[in-house]
Amino acid sequence: MPSDFTILLGKRLDDVAKAEAVLPLMAGSKTDLIDNRFHLQMPLHGIEFVADFDGRVSTVFFYSGRVNDYKQFAGALPGGIGFGDTQSFVHQRLGQPSANGGGKVIQPFGKAPKWDRYDRNGFSLHIQYVDNETSISLVSLMRPDSVPR
Repeated sequence: MPSDFTILLGKRLDDVAKAEAVLPLMAGSKTDLIDNRFHLQMPLHGIEFVADFDGRVSTVFFYSGRVNDYKQFAGALPGGIGFGDTQSFVHQRLGQPSANGGGKVIQPFGKAPKWDRYDRNGFSLHIQYVDNETSISLVSLMRPDSVPR
């Protein structure tokens, strides 16, 4: 299940920006400090790297084009999944998730999207679905110590 991006977790953000898989995506990128985390945002390419205040990457977001004005990420997603996959297909492909949730109304925000998390050796894969679970809206790779508990 690992993708090229799993090896970037824990690396320094400035090294990630120079990595072979990332360098071609740097056009139109910007870096912001938000809530003591550095965000290397690449909206034209549908990917974002988040680093803790120590500068080490904790999370990689792959956007479907449905969230935060990001274009759809065009590369290979971790686990061999695709944005057009249903939740049922993801379960068939990856097995039983380590954790799941969402689908409930949270006032005043509305219905929280359903999600699955797959904990693997060295990383966690978080998959968020559109409202009817017929496709994926967001995929995240996280270091194990970055997974919300």
